[in-house]
Amino acid sequence: MADRIAKPGCINVLSIDGGGIRGIIPATILAAVERSVGRRLHEVFDLISGTSTGGIIAAAIGAGAKQGQAYEPSELVDLYVKNGPTIFRKNLLTPLRAVFMPKYSPKPLERVLQKFFGAAELRSAKTPLLISSYDLETQKPFFFKSHKIASDATYNWHLWRVARSTSAAPTYFPPFRLQGDKADYALVDGGIYVNNPAVAAYAEARNIYHDATEFLVVSAGTGDRPDAIAYRKAKTWGLLGWARLIVPVIMDSVSEAVDYELDTILGKANHYRLQPELTTASSEMDNVSSANLEQLQIEGQEFVQKNAEAIEQICALLKPGRGSDLPGIGEPVPPRPPRTGTSLDK
Repeated sequence: MADRIAKPGCINVLSIDGGGIRGIIPATILAAVERSVGRRLHEVFDLISGTSTGGIIAAAIGAGAKQGQAYEPSELVDLYVKNGPTIFRKNLLTPLRAVFMPKYSPKPLERVLQKFFGAAELRSAKTPLLISSYDLETQKPFFFKSHKIASDATYNWHLWRVARSTSAAPTYFPPFRLQGDKADYALVDGGIYVNNPAVAAYAEARNIYHDATEFLVVSAGTGDRPDAIAYRKAKTWGLLGWARLIVPVIMDSVSEAVDYELDTILGKANHYRLQPELTTASSEMDNVSSANLEQLQIEGQEFVQKNAEAIEQICALLKPGRGSDLPGIGEPVPPRPPRTGTSLDK
């Protein structure tokens, strides 16, 4: 990573990938970042974005999800470890169910999210939040934008519903019916098009902080999958053969493409990718065995130790705080009206 000196008024953007139970990894890494910075993450990032499990983390650390206060990233690690086996509960019928229905019932996930977020709403965001989902009925991207509430009071939902919408991974959980004052939506995991939401987060930051000229993007991944698909196997696959792997393949390929795009747009001095290579932990999004839960924590901790110098550099850039708090940048403005034929501003 190239050296960089903090500049006044720099807009700091945090992006968190999707990846199911592998959310333990970015939660572990971000806990280390928060300790090193010495401030809560919503106090140093001008925008926090997340997809799927990353969307859950973003809502938890960026809003008043805990009786008006934000959760610490370390508390997200506890959430996954304690509740992962309940959310991804397997039984003898799971393989058969997965052929004809979503692999898991959404009820355990919804109960966990309702308990974790309580009655907190999107309007409790302490810094602008951008959380992705996808509307099946319009077949268009759907972004939850906390800063939009300033111009549209009806654009507000309970955080647990936001978290449920962004984490509705196809084949794993059914879509979520989100009811709104103006319309209803059939939402699934935003990871099908933006599993790494860093480019979307950067674009949104450019949109709401019009006066800013300097941007820093910190992107936390859920672990790079080392597994390869052999041609001799894939060449014979049809619908059933691809069904098991198509979701993780799409999500991971999207994430890697975003890395390239941001390195090109911003340069490595303004884009920091925190992405461990999975070595001992499973790449499966729903492997909640006690051994894998432990290995995921170890993977995150080892990444922090091996990349201590780079993380310290990031933290040094973040310690001045949010660029939007300085004169000349100001508060975020409401999103611009959408162009005809697009729902990206939702």
